[in-house]
Amino acid sequence: MNYKLLFPFFILLIGYFTLFQNYQNPPKQFWDENYHIASAQKYIDGVMFMEPHPPLGKLLIAFGEKIINPNKNIDKSGFDKTDYIRKFPKNLSYEGYRFFPTLFAWLNSVLFFYILVYLLKSRFLAFLFTSLYLFDNAVIVHSRSAMLESTQLFFIFSSVLYFLYIYYESKYKLLNYIILSFFIGLGIAVKLNGLIMILLFVPMFFHEFKISLPSYIIKLSSGFVVIAVVFLGFMYIHTALGVKMPVNKTYGMSKEYRQIIKKGETSSIKNFPVMLRDNLIYMKNYSKGVPRYNPCKKGGENGSLAYTWPFGNKTINYRWEKHNGKVQYLYLMPNPVVWFLGFTGILLSTILIGSKLIFNLKIEDKKTFELISLFTFIYFSYMIVMVNIPRVMYLYHYFIPLEFSLFLFVLVFRYIYSEYIEKNDLVLLSSVVILTITVFIAYWYFSPLTYYKPLSYDEFIKRIWVEYWHLKAVR
Repeated sequence: MNYKLLFPFFILLIGYFTLFQNYQNPPKQFWDENYHIASAQKYIDGVMFMEPHPPLGKLLIAFGEKIINPNKNIDKSGFDKTDYIRKFPKNLSYEGYRFFPTLFAWLNSVLFFYILVYLLKSRFLAFLFTSLYLFDNAVIVHSRSAMLESTQLFFIFSSVLYFLYIYYESKYKLLNYIILSFFIGLGIAVKLNGLIMILLFVPMFFHEFKISLPSYIIKLSSGFVVIAVVFLGFMYIHTALGVKMPVNKTYGMSKEYRQIIKKGETSSIKNFPVMLRDNLIYMKNYSKGVPRYNPCKKGGENGSLAYTWPFGNKTINYRWEKHNGKVQYLYLMPNPVVWFLGFTGILLSTILIGSKLIFNLKIEDKKTFELISLFTFIYFSYMIVMVNIPRVMYLYHYFIPLEFSLFLFVLVFRYIYSEYIEKNDLVLLSSVVILTITVFIAYWYFSPLTYYKPLSYDEFIKRIWVEYWHLKAVR
């Protein structure tokens, strides 16, 4: 075996046990699976519906259920009559619905590794720092579900990795713009917050305008066309599959849309503009109806304010069950070591950039500094948008900037210790090994909350390190 493949092999092996193994458990729904499984089943059964998110993530959830088909003897027709399933059939398997989100979460570990190879120029260090993804409890618990974030991260990581290829190899041809735009378009086709990735084109402008500004405009315009085609292509699939009228809801569809379904012409391209218009209107109006953040909400508020996310506020109890004096929890709980390192990456990057701007300090590694500036720009751009969104938001909305904060930690590490990295300094390598072990210990300690393992009241209380996590024991 090529030694270069050893690290990806071991990463996939570790990721199998942390991310993929027994992903069908717990055999109960949690959080937004009530919504996404209902949507996925409508795709399978050809029932028209509208959604606040673009369709790609839910199409893949449906595809997993279709190809694995573990519920062929179970009546799921009730899913077509609601957007939120309140009662699931007995013995329903989640193996199909959760398959692709979990598979992408597993594959993300390898993409994360190759991103770090570019950033660190050291496969061994990249392997060690991949622990920041492999052992993050919050990402793990959320990814092992029929939800959207792990699928979107797959396309975001693909975008970042391909951008780094362009950046380091100076591959600024039209085809490279098209491929990068294709990955960005796929991320947007899962969730609209993937639009943040178009900021990857900013440093490409600074490289290209010195050579030929008209050429850059042509290539960038072509890229935006690709993004639009990808997005509209999946919107077309979404509308074409809806050949049956919904039973209990019209989603405010127009008379024209109703006639299109009645005539069985949802796959006709000429009808697509009407169906697209109605779906986009629904997306826009849906967000207006989502409640605002309310810390005084009766029963507790699961949402949190964006500026508190880097500190792990607020964890969410996705589900729990009590048996024989112990409680099984499924908690959206960060690995505190990983998230602290991410916050450190943001803090140090901001200080470094500020030092350059204010004191005009000499830049030792130009390419690394440029990436630090870009990723910091992407991080704060995303967070500024999130802070200004009026509707309630949740901790998993931080996953995209979280990953960029971890890239920044690695980049600052590279910037400060580049000389020692190139020399394979034993003290530096030993320090990173110790850090990796610390990340793993924190993951292991909080893993009962990740994998639905029973805890006594006292065992749970010991895991409440800080109040702002809002971990609450069930008595």
